[in-house]
Amino acid sequence: MRTTSNRGRLLASSMLMGAMAAALAAAPASAQDTATEVGELVVTGSRIVRPNLDSPTPVTVATTERLENQGMENISDALVTLPQFAPSFGGARTQSTFSGTASSGLNVVNLRNLGSSRSLVLINGRRAPSGTIFSNAVDLNTIPSANISRIDIMTGGASAVYGADAVSGVVNIITDKEFEGFEAGFSYGAALEHHDNINPTAFARFGANFDRGHAGVTVQYDYQGLVSCRDRFLCAEDFAWSPPAAPRRDPGVRSGVPLTGRYFVEGAPASSYTYVGGAVVPFTVAAHGYNRNATRTLAIPTERIMVAADADFELTEGLNAFVEINYGSSETDGPFEAHPFSSDTDLVSGVLEPSIPSNYPFFPAELAALVAAAGDDEITWWQRFEGLGARGSHNLRQTTRLVAGVEGDFDTLFGFGSDWRYEASYVWGRTTLDAVTEGLVARDALYHGLRVEPTAPGATTYQCVDAVARAQGCIPINPFDGYNDAERAYLVRSGGIRSASQIENALAFLSGSLFELPAGPFQATLGVESRRITAYEDYSTDINLGLTTGNQISDSDETTFTTDEIFTEVVVPILRDMPFANELTFEGAYRWSDANIGGKYETWKYGLQWAPIEGLRFRAMQNRAVRAPVLGEVTGISQTFGVVDDPCILWGQESDATLRANCQAAGVPANYDPPLTVIQGVTGFVGGNPDLMPEVADTLTYGFVLQAGQFDFVPEIFGDLTITVDRFEIEMEGLINTIGRQNIAQLCYTTPTGQREIFCNAITRGTDPAVPGANYVLTAVDDQLQNIASLELSGVDLEVNWGFDWGQMFSGADNWGRFSINSVWTFYDKVKQVPLPGQDPIDFLGAAGGSTSDQGWLETQGNTTFTWQMGNWKTSWVARYIGEAKSAPEDLFNNVVDIDDHWYHDISLRVAVTDQVEAYGGITNLFDQEPPFFPTSQSGTQALDTIPAYYDVMGRSAFVGVKVRF
Repeated sequence: MRTTSNRGRLLASSMLMGAMAAALAAAPASAQDTATEVGELVVTGSRIVRPNLDSPTPVTVATTERLENQGMENISDALVTLPQFAPSFGGARTQSTFSGTASSGLNVVNLRNLGSSRSLVLINGRRAPSGTIFSNAVDLNTIPSANISRIDIMTGGASAVYGADAVSGVVNIITDKEFEGFEAGFSYGAALEHHDNINPTAFARFGANFDRGHAGVTVQYDYQGLVSCRDRFLCAEDFAWSPPAAPRRDPGVRSGVPLTGRYFVEGAPASSYTYVGGAVVPFTVAAHGYNRNATRTLAIPTERIMVAADADFELTEGLNAFVEINYGSSETDGPFEAHPFSSDTDLVSGVLEPSIPSNYPFFPAELAALVAAAGDDEITWWQRFEGLGARGSHNLRQTTRLVAGVEGDFDTLFGFGSDWRYEASYVWGRTTLDAVTEGLVARDALYHGLRVEPTAPGATTYQCVDAVARAQGCIPINPFDGYNDAERAYLVRSGGIRSASQIENALAFLSGSLFELPAGPFQATLGVESRRITAYEDYSTDINLGLTTGNQISDSDETTFTTDEIFTEVVVPILRDMPFANELTFEGAYRWSDANIGGKYETWKYGLQWAPIEGLRFRAMQNRAVRAPVLGEVTGISQTFGVVDDPCILWGQESDATLRANCQAAGVPANYDPPLTVIQGVTGFVGGNPDLMPEVADTLTYGFVLQAGQFDFVPEIFGDLTITVDRFEIEMEGLINTIGRQNIAQLCYTTPTGQREIFCNAITRGTDPAVPGANYVLTAVDDQLQNIASLELSGVDLEVNWGFDWGQMFSGADNWGRFSINSVWTFYDKVKQVPLPGQDPIDFLGAAGGSTSDQGWLETQGNTTFTWQMGNWKTSWVARYIGEAKSAPEDLFNNVVDIDDHWYHDISLRVAVTDQVEAYGGITNLFDQEPPFFPTSQSGTQALDTIPAYYDVMGRSAFVGVKVRF
């Protein structure tokens, strides 16, 4: 439960801020100050107003045109096409099916590929509730796009201005608060070849000015339909690729857990058997394996309903009240293939194996004879539980956000300073998740249902042996007959999750010009902020206790994170209108934070802008940023299953002497080469850590802005040409991260004795029925979140904007309209991570994929938009570039391959039919570019062999729509 003292402290802060606002309102006000000027306070990267090109921190502006040009109604889908963003595993429709029920259906952003938890998302410069307890990342599924004015993307640390979590930068969603009239629209999109991935969307919005203010309301509906793997070549068939061997898409690489069951009998002529067509035959993957991909989901269906409202009202001259209301629901269905039951790992409460006893009466005769001959007391068995019904998750995620505050401006504060602006605001937001996982099987019920006896001596009917289980409804289970309705009713369970994350954020600041310097006003901001985040996650008891198939997961108890802060910011003009110093300005900020979890910490920034001449501006900014731990990191432990490549596979072919020696010492044969089922089924537990501290990042950005139109010698056609080039360098310490299960496995065997034990202690080797007679199979790798890693990352951002009228280029072309280009590129040149102090750095540069927790960084990405507007029509062409890359970091994987570069092209046309009606349409992935295949376990996803956020998986698609405005 939340404590009364926390709420009391927050209310006290709010009352203080309200009193501050009232005092400011009493100060003399200027009649020339307007509400429009107050609105300019919503500027990303500073509480002191300044435009993008004059800012010492780079800001890229994404307008609504970017969404429209590609037919995208989801903000995240559009942002991920920009080079500053990277895929977010578990945070998109195409990547979250296997990321766990709590994350299924999320749509979050990953700026600089540093993770969604290090990318701060704001709405109009203020915070929003997170979409999950595992980070402070906002679920963009719950935010409408119809009322957006622009999206500011600030790349660089901003904790001194906005508080914790703004490590890689800030995504600030600016809504249109000046809209007047009524507008409605409808659009429809779909993949052309397969007629799936349907996307009907509709919106309506209304805005009006009244005597002393403005109000607006937006309602939007959006649906993105199911895309099944069976409908795409990419994942219609199970796939396996372990270079240098050739890729395989044949029955021989299917799952070794079949529909017909697989029964392991020690000492029998074959290692395992299956029951097919009334006969017991030796099992082979090629003949009896299960094609998982055919029943998997490429993109989960998502239905969204979003409402946004805002109003502002002039209470008195210089004092405005404002409110914002947001509501969004995101409902998803994530079907996936039937559970691959393995009695040796699907243990009841992690202890008891639901094996089949040797006296089991329903054995087929041939199998009963083999079991009797072997003299086993019980046998291990595997089966794909498709006969027990579908498996999947249904999630309803709802977000509510309320903002209330006052803002205003005035000439002077009781005779001191000038151009004062202020704000006092309060944000309350809450995200709830109600999730149901269907198709779980009760392990304890299965255990008892397999232990049966005659109902009476000599009877041919059977009952469960355990009397307590019988009293609870136990019935005999027969896995050889396909399961009947009674067995399904007894075995199948549904598990649930209920979680919530709530934010309360009170903010007050005062900004103005303190005094005049020879070069201009000394501007400053002083403010306070108080933040409370309360979250919990509650799983069904069966999941807590490991009584059902799937991962065993503990609850995360309700915890409140409190942070109280004081901050300041200054802009100091040093020189102006002098030779080689048209402008020289210093900017700095400082924030002191006191958190109940993580303690006290400081963040700051300082930088310079130097314009030697008008039209050329150099800028540099050094930032100290932090990311605070969240509930999902400080509490909870969960079981995981997934791909871990055993470093000792075929170690006899490796040249690394340390690896060869360690694998040999572990008893692994030099020619060990387990089946794919073993590699994909490595279990383990990943836990939170209550002793985590905030991460610390130092970010440096420096570059220049060239505005060609400011130079007299530049031809008129280049008058609107702007070029920005910024270098970024990021150093992070105390990174909150797991070491990575693949990393742990690799480091255990590539690290010399005396340094490797910390890794090897997290590894378990043992037996696996798929490798008869072996006691050296990699069966489990555990991991825990820690403040251990460090990271160095650097690169360059380039943005070019240019527009011209055709008449400037060709005489007589005045009626041809206007042509414009926006081109944004990112070039990384260094990405090195040290997983543990003292370890050699791992190079992630130039890799597109990796494991689910260790993805690489592309060296080059770009996005260029060409727009031609003439009269009442406008056409655009978007060209997106993904540079050539390695499939995964070479320091972590031994069999990486080269992935070719890819270009994707989208075109659109918009026509103003009348002054009130606009029609539009377009085609994405115009040339139907196919995604590349990645070697097994190198795509960063557990169920796909490519990276959907980089490489289009839908194929050529089209969209059409209409907007009506009055």
